[in-house]
Amino acid sequence: MAVFSAIKNKKNQKLREGIEDLALKCGDVTEKDAGNVDVCMVVKQLEKMNIKLEEKEVAKMEKLADKNRKISREDFVSYGKHSKGIKEYVDKTAKENQSQSSRTTAVKIDAVKIDKALAAFKAIDKDNSGFVDREEFLNFTRNLPAKQREKLLINLDKDGDGKIDLEEFRQLFEKK
Repeated sequence: MAVFSAIKNKKNQKLREGIEDLALKCGDVTEKDAGNVDVCMVVKQLEKMNIKLEEKEVAKMEKLADKNRKISREDFVSYGKHSKGIKEYVDKTAKENQSQSSRTTAVKIDAVKIDKALAAFKAIDKDNSGFVDREEFLNFTRNLPAKQREKLLINLDKDGDGKIDLEEFRQLFEKK
């Protein structure tokens, strides 16, 4: 039971954070109205994300608002927890953030792989020719059995020129 309660609390916290995020985007920055949320800006922000609030949801917000169509942040958060449109906004932004985070992680991993391959290649290419020739390769793999060294050299040297260029060398760093 405690596990379900913890999961529910975490979900409620994420919902509240998402609503707070929307409140910040739609809030006033003037000191006089600091902490208030503008109903018009909420509707516009949701429309930017292709979320259309039903008329009755807008009407509920306007009932909470003052004559300038402003709602206190706390009233907005309370309202947002029950609003279908605002929950949709929170879900969409969470998915976008998660997707963006995954793409960033993938790019970082690829960059690290590339750097490792380049660093290793440069360390083996003793004469800085831009290629690992047969002698450099055999010296690098001297701890492997002769047959394995020859087979690896043949597999890496895709164009059969007797040298391994950087792109051919990168094969060692790719997942099989």
